[in-house]
Amino acid sequence: MFELFKKSNKNVFAVIDDKRILRGMFSIDDIRPYLFGDHDIPKNITQIMKAPAAIIHKGDKPLEILQIFDDTGIWNLPVVGEGNRFIGFISKSSILMGYRQLLKEYSE
Repeated sequence: MFELFKKSNKNVFAVIDDKRILRGMFSIDDIRPYLFGDHDIPKNITQIMKAPAAIIHKGDKPLEILQIFDDTGIWNLPVVGEGNRFIGFISKSSILMGYRQLLKEYSE
């Protein structure tokens, strides 16, 4: 897990099983205490992972997704497809950037 953080520029990670089913997630903030020796290093990721505040489904509409972001106050949420299979993460900032780009294009 620590090697994953060294090689990645991501802040949020999904915990999935061998069938790509989302089991939980964790962030750099969740492991920071272990990186600096404040706590004993856990033997398994399940000791660190949490349930997501919400899950975005592949068919959710953009306004529904923004409402979920607003309701949770979270900036990155997991996206799942059929059977709760993990697809990736979506960020509130990427949605807002896309929206701003659309506004810019239509106002020109």
